[in-house]
Amino acid sequence: MTPHFIRQLVIHTICNVTGETPKDVTALDRVELNTRDWEQVFSRLEATLDIQTGMLTSAERSISIDALMRVLHARLTDDIVT
Repeated sequence: MTPHFIRQLVIHTICNVTGETPKDVTALDRVELNTRDWEQVFSRLEATLDIQTGMLTSAERSISIDALMRVLHARLTDDIVT
């Protein structure tokens, strides 16, 4: 799975959960989510990608889309190698 595809999946998931437009989400340096939205976004991403990120229960509620894309891509790559 390419980093670009993962980035698009992250944006799509955030938009589906929050109701924001892709343009609004990508314009942000960091996406701030309330607890419910955070849990929804990460549970959907983990289910879709069949991975565990450990971020579902994180106390942090903001993240950069590009940073998240890199984390997910690395996690997927690690799962393939191991």
